[in-house]
Amino acid sequence: MRVITFKERFAEPVRSGAKRQTIRKSAGCEVGDILSLRRWTGRPRHSKQELLRTEPCESVCAITVTDDGVSVEGAAVSAQAMAKADGFADFAEMREFFRKTHGLPFSGYLIRWQSAACDAGRGASKKKAEG
Repeated sequence: MRVITFKERFAEPVRSGAKRQTIRKSAGCEVGDILSLRRWTGRPRHSKQELLRTEPCESVCAITVTDDGVSVEGAAVSAQAMAKADGFADFAEMREFFRKTHGLPFSGYLIRWQSAACDAGRGASKKKAEG
């Protein structure tokens, strides 16, 4: 089981099922793994974790976020759609979050549950992500 913790702002969308993906620097999971999706109840690493939901991992794909947009497995995708699916109001908000949190360009992994593929017309990667 792979534990993934979320910032408070993303907890309710994960719990409700509105947010069915996360973007991480490293994945450490593969298709079929059970994901334990949680949030910290207080200060991270100094408080208990609340279970939001448990879901099977349906895809792990390489993702890049730049000032200009988003690519998944090397193919450009709708930055607006990706931002909304990841819990942001729009791409400008997502870009600023990644700029402040990780720096741009950002390269990592798109982890999805309750979704069949990395993007329309592309299959799920079964290769275990390192990290």
